[in-house]
Amino acid sequence: MIRRISANVSQLAKRYTDRDPFQIAHSTGAQVEFFDLGNLKGLYTVIMRNRFIVINSRLDEFRQKLICAHELGHDRLHRKLAVGVTFREYSFYDMTLRPEYEANIFAADLLVSDETFLELIAKGYEYEQIAQVTHTELNLIAIKATSLQARGYDLRAPGFRSDFLK
Repeated sequence: MIRRISANVSQLAKRYTDRDPFQIAHSTGAQVEFFDLGNLKGLYTVIMRNRFIVINSRLDEFRQKLICAHELGHDRLHRKLAVGVTFREYSFYDMTLRPEYEANIFAADLLVSDETFLELIAKGYEYEQIAQVTHTELNLIAIKATSLQARGYDLRAPGFRSDFLK
């Protein structure tokens, strides 16, 4: 599963020469909209073959990018599950549900390339420093490390919290 997700991300990044989830969503035909969603962080749905990523406009740009990457993961991995149903993110990155876990892996692999991560590790960076340098969230860095571990890299993967975007 992790290898399949990572291969999907690699193909997208190579095809669109970018890792920006907003740009990739646009390029692949998924519509990204911003609305005040209250406590809801974002959602993904398919309505009459139109794919929508909706992000809470009250979130800062940093979190909007994380949400977009996660919802893009649903678009790429779970589109059939979203027809007539909506993936809603209240407690973001719930690792107990398989589609949420997979969307988290997708987001982590999209936002931080393997090359960048491994280069920073080789330079002696700690995971907290990698999160700062790559402008992402520490828990996504932990998920990235877990993804690389599952693909055969010898890394220590720190634990992560499932409620880190509450």
